[in-house]
Amino acid sequence: MKFPWYLLLFMLTLPLSGYTDHLPPDAEAGTSINDIALPLTKKTAAELAQVETGGRVLSVEQEQYQNHTVFRVKVLHVDGKLKTYRLDRLTGYQMQ
Repeated sequence: MKFPWYLLLFMLTLPLSGYTDHLPPDAEAGTSINDIALPLTKKTAAELAQVETGGRVLSVEQEQYQNHTVFRVKVLHVDGKLKTYRLDRLTGYQMQ
């Protein structure tokens, strides 16, 4: 009697179906700074600023600053203050 190879294949892939069960239910893309891909785009720069500050992103502009390509992100904080952040395109770090 020949062993059915499709049965073996099914048995080997069965454990993979529960692979993502170990992740917490609130783990979604964009809820952590570590989820943001580099180099930054306008969209990911806005997402990074929102995650880090908790404020509302009003605008994002790309510019040159101290020989770096940066995104200038204007954020309105919950206390009503407007603050501008410069995020380095390659590293995601805030420029001073």
